[in-house]
Amino acid sequence: MRKHKFSAAAGIGILLTLSPISAVLANEKDVLDEEAMLITSGDPTDPTYANAGANLRNGVGSIFTVFESTAPGGFLCTATVINDRQILTAAHCLRNATESGDPDPLTEVIVILPSGVFYVFFSDAGDIAGFAVNPLFDLTSPFVGAFALGDVAVIEMTNDLPADVERYDLYRGANEFGQETRHYGHGRSGKGTKGATGDSDFVYARTGLNQYEVTFGALLGPPFDQLLHDFDSGGSKHNAMDWWFSPVLCGPEKEANPPWAQDGKCTTFKRGNFPDFKGFGKFEVGVAPGDSGGPGFIDGMVAGVHSFGFTHSCDGWANGTDFTCGLDSSYGEMSGDTRVSTYAGWIDAVGAEGGVALTPVPEPVVAAPSAADMEVVELSAYGKSFMSSVLSRRLRTPVTFEQVKKDLGIE
Repeated sequence: MRKHKFSAAAGIGILLTLSPISAVLANEKDVLDEEAMLITSGDPTDPTYANAGANLRNGVGSIFTVFESTAPGGFLCTATVINDRQILTAAHCLRNATESGDPDPLTEVIVILPSGVFYVFFSDAGDIAGFAVNPLFDLTSPFVGAFALGDVAVIEMTNDLPADVERYDLYRGANEFGQETRHYGHGRSGKGTKGATGDSDFVYARTGLNQYEVTFGALLGPPFDQLLHDFDSGGSKHNAMDWWFSPVLCGPEKEANPPWAQDGKCTTFKRGNFPDFKGFGKFEVGVAPGDSGGPGFIDGMVAGVHSFGFTHSCDGWANGTDFTCGLDSSYGEMSGDTRVSTYAGWIDAVGAEGGVALTPVPEPVVAAPSAADMEVVELSAYGKSFMSSVLSRRLRTPVTFEQVKKDLGIE
């Protein structure tokens, strides 16, 4: 482990993307385009929007993962300390495939945690005992890509983390919806009207608010229980949650409709009794590449792990919500978090006696799951239609080793 000094208020690098609008706008696109900001509505170096000050969570940090085919480069993700030795992140941050589709062994992990000094842990220095990826991720990702189940992983340290690094409990309830959720991420920066246009950063993180509104099962059916949230601009035009659960997708009764819209009325969700929530004004956030593995906190507990983003294309879609008509973390896009309460028991078992075994770093050659072991995911007709038309991605971001050295100030 190495220590490096830094001031959390001295620079504010990155994102989740912050919304500057808190009210319904008469001419929403024109007004938003006039806003002079990067991510926030005010000074982008204002600690209000940083992982600093009253919003500091120094147990939220970044990780750099290197694979056999990517070395010396790799990927940046976000991660969260959950006990004395363990850090929670997304499974896809610790998995990769070669260009031919073969499993790509993990060869190095670096963990960076902010504090009065920031701590850097290196797998090649023996700081990391190993990791575990939820098996559902490997078994379902060949079928549903970015929407794979079990997108959660644990990194275990060799020794206890420093005492001044915060630890966070897991959210174990089933009432995540409609509550203020504070998100953190080290991913790319940007503003809602442009999407993710800035860089990610290993040291500085952004934070802001959103809320979980429904599970992914409402679109794809069970067992998809990822927690969905959208990036609201403050008005109705870019309210993605409202659009996905509205008459836009619910015409006359037909097989391709989701179950609740078989009557052609689509009254179960947004156009009926589901609240028409338009965001948290200037504190609203949307996740971007590099935020993968980051937390969504409810009452100080980790309720979600950032997993994927999705949107519609503008070709053939009338009156869609995506501000830029592209998958770039702009207003009107949707995001999904792995539901921590579903996997809390598995997380508890990682590294425990008789529980889930750790895989060392560097990782032995990874064996692809056999066809017999695959968790075949059966989608409804509506789910198949959704998968064929949606634009989706995982939320890690590729970085070079030069960026790692630059961000950490090391040679």
